[in-house]
Amino acid sequence: MKPSSRSLGSLLCVLALTLLPSPARAASDAAADVVQANALLTRAEANLALVDGSIGHLTRPPAGSAAKLAKLRLDQAFGDLEPAGKLLATAGGAAGAAEANARYAAAAALHERLAAILTGKPATPATEPAGSADPPRTSAAEAQPVAPATVKLGYPHADNLKNTLFTMREVEGLTTSLGAWLDALRPVDDPLTIDFRTSAAALDTLAEARRKAGFVRDGLAKIPANGEGVAEAQQRLADAEATLDAAEEFFVPLDAKLRALVDPAAYPQFDADLQRLRELSRMYAGPELTFQSDRAQAVAAFAQADAAEQEGRRILDVYARLVAQQTDQGVRIASACEQLLSQRRDFLAVAEAQKAVLPGEIRAHLAEADRYADEAVAAQKPLWFTGGIPQCMGWADEKLGLYAALDPAGGVTLAHEVDAMRASLRTRADSLRELIIRENPLPPDGYEGDDRDAAVAVAIDAWKHQQPDFELLAVRIPSKAWSRETKWTYSNGSWYFVDRSTLQVRLIVADTENPEYAIDRPVNVRRDHQKGDTLIGVPLRGIEEALEPNEYVLRSRVE
Repeated sequence: MKPSSRSLGSLLCVLALTLLPSPARAASDAAADVVQANALLTRAEANLALVDGSIGHLTRPPAGSAAKLAKLRLDQAFGDLEPAGKLLATAGGAAGAAEANARYAAAAALHERLAAILTGKPATPATEPAGSADPPRTSAAEAQPVAPATVKLGYPHADNLKNTLFTMREVEGLTTSLGAWLDALRPVDDPLTIDFRTSAAALDTLAEARRKAGFVRDGLAKIPANGEGVAEAQQRLADAEATLDAAEEFFVPLDAKLRALVDPAAYPQFDADLQRLRELSRMYAGPELTFQSDRAQAVAAFAQADAAEQEGRRILDVYARLVAQQTDQGVRIASACEQLLSQRRDFLAVAEAQKAVLPGEIRAHLAEADRYADEAVAAQKPLWFTGGIPQCMGWADEKLGLYAALDPAGGVTLAHEVDAMRASLRTRADSLRELIIRENPLPPDGYEGDDRDAAVAVAIDAWKHQQPDFELLAVRIPSKAWSRETKWTYSNGSWYFVDRSTLQVRLIVADTENPEYAIDRPVNVRRDHQKGDTLIGVPLRGIEEALEPNEYVLRSRVE
């Protein structure tokens, strides 16, 4: 049975029957027992006074931290009262035994009353220690709870109390902070919105308050319990510890949840998601330059604009808690997402402006190509069909691809105009066909990389699927280096990362219809860095497509 539920009266009834004083017991031993009993009673009275001040006024059992603290102190008091009762039961008529028995009876009665309040059960009257030869005393049942008479403290106890009270004020300052946090945070509907730094600071404050409260407890233990101001200090300590218990009950589990919430290990996809946001942002960075110098990229970015926004918001939602907590990860994710959305908005604004001007620019390129063609035919200038005219049509094709993405309906109309101009140019070029072919040069050959042979082999294999029995006359690689491309591509509801390089290989093959001619067959060789740098060849034109005069070269130039 736990000490707080024991009956001191019942215990001492047994002691009265079994521990009757022996006539032969030495008077000095009995006197020593009284001294020891008084020391035990002093500690018991101090604990009982603290409990009485805390719950003595209640009419029903306390709850929470107040109940836990009262139970602890009652157990401590019982631990002193029980051996004190045994000592007094054998003290007989030793000097001071009567006064000690009176103290014991009062303390036992107070213990029973407080235990009854704590448990909600009626108090059981206590029986005074047996074996005393002193005059009759007030029974435990009749004794009223009384606090030990206070005495003025002398040096060094007064100085110790002064220092202890200084530390007590520090404890109370810390508990005031904790109480303010409790009042502010307990009503919060979603505890996970509480800043994890606040819970961490609260636990640091709690630990410091516990440490200093320990100093107070040790200091008071060295001062007589009935000294002036000691009981009040004990009560202040009890009140502070009740607040500390409440703070610990609230902040320990909260801090554990918040620490788990902001633990980087809980977000294994963070680095990948952050990288995706940053790479998507790069798709929309510098739109003015992109729309002028890399229209193919502008088309891809425009087509994926809605998907990019959705992906940014999805990632932001995944890390919403971290963003709210303003952790390092949360700040980086929020910043990257805001950058993506901001650059996307700027990109779409430029796209809208481009949609307005592109039709005029495309028609201007068509008009320029038309003018060059007329002049080339009139002046018999075949090189214009391999230089200025293809360049104008190339610009028109690039801008048409972009415009068709920005305005599909308008793009259809312009596509008809471009096709009509191309047919007209082909007719006029045919009138200078022989002259154009005679002037066509071989493509330049500038690549000297160690993987040249591998790239050429892939290009040859790719063209064999178009023309199995072709005759290879020469190979030219105009570029000095591979062109690398890294981007995210959205397809069928998923994002795919693309990391590849491209090198164009020009195969000069024999013309099977005219032995005087060779044909320039461009093949784009792509290296997929996502798949072990594997190579694949993609011919730019199929063998069934009609050839332009600028795709021929005299065979004599090759040999």
